[in-house]
Amino acid sequence: MDKTIDELHSELKECKDKYAALESKYNEEVTRLKETEEQLRFKMMFLEGVANSTIDGFLVVNPYGQKILQNKRTIELWKIPQDVADDPSGLKQVNHVMAMTVNPQLFVTEIDFLREHPDEKTRDELELIDGTVMDRYSSPVIGADGKNYGRIWTFHDITERKNLEKQLIQLNADKDRFISILAHDLRSPFNSLLGFAHLLKFKLHHYSMERIESMVDSIYNTAQKTFQLLEDTLLWANINSQKITYTLVLTNISEVITEVAGILEPSAKAKDIAIECISADTLNAELDVYMFKAILRNLVSNSIKFTNKGGVIKIAASHDQQQTIVKVSDNGVGIEPVMLEKMFRFTTLNSTPGTDKESGTGLGLLLCKEFVDKHGGKIWIDSIVNQGTTVSFSIPDVK
Repeated sequence: MDKTIDELHSELKECKDKYAALESKYNEEVTRLKETEEQLRFKMMFLEGVANSTIDGFLVVNPYGQKILQNKRTIELWKIPQDVADDPSGLKQVNHVMAMTVNPQLFVTEIDFLREHPDEKTRDELELIDGTVMDRYSSPVIGADGKNYGRIWTFHDITERKNLEKQLIQLNADKDRFISILAHDLRSPFNSLLGFAHLLKFKLHHYSMERIESMVDSIYNTAQKTFQLLEDTLLWANINSQKITYTLVLTNISEVITEVAGILEPSAKAKDIAIECISADTLNAELDVYMFKAILRNLVSNSIKFTNKGGVIKIAASHDQQQTIVKVSDNGVGIEPVMLEKMFRFTTLNSTPGTDKESGTGLGLLLCKEFVDKHGGKIWIDSIVNQGTTVSFSIPDVK
């Protein structure tokens, strides 16, 4: 049956209305999708910003171990060149990372284990050849459907923490060693002091004046040595607790050497040892006078201790190549080569009796090294057994 013109117009209008409705709906949908896309774009931008601003690195791989994405921190931590990071296969990056580790085999073993156990979580520490230590954590990505979609690796730089742990272990070891040395070195003089004091308290009237004077001399000498031990102990403690100030002053080194030599001359004369000072009258340097005097006192005292009667000690100072070099030399008993490399180690701290059985604290050279280090200088020893020892230290010029 043929449709009339009116019916055709009506159907056409109905089609136009449906098309218009569909077009409007389409436009609304397009607008909504654009808004959603814009929102997702912003979210992705911020998520990327968050990922790249974290202190940890992370790497996402698929179930086959192929790289999906990683943040900039991962590239920084592993020092990955851009061309390696852009490699879509990820093989270049794996080879680069393996070459960065101290133990590449351990790295490969971990990957092989996770390939066989895809649902396992792991955590270990990796040491890199540049000294960096990283805490590595790995966790599988399991979807709501229970399917394994890959794995996330995170890397956290724990180098500072590991170094602090090592320092803490060393400090504890030093503390135990220090207490042991202190207890050992204090016990002997106190036994001597208590012994003489006991005799004088209960048997004073049984001894001659000569005998009493001898005991008092022993008490005095022992008390002096004990006081020196306590001074060295407090000095060492103050150095390590950073309580000692470091103040540079332009100083006439020759005058300080002469002063220290004069202070120690009585001890040297007691063993018939001569002290010679060799330096220019106008030799000046910027240094901490207190520390410089302490270094000289310890080095000259050591030379007196290990030089036989009739020996000679020379204190020489000169300026060379933007630094002042001071040398304390003697013709004493010398030091065994095997002991030279241990002289400045706290863990091998040892006190050797002198040529007249003089005792010591064993801290002298350590204190010297600490003070020389404060000045940015170096200290070293040259010695030949039965011929003598020269201890030298440098004080760099202040720039």
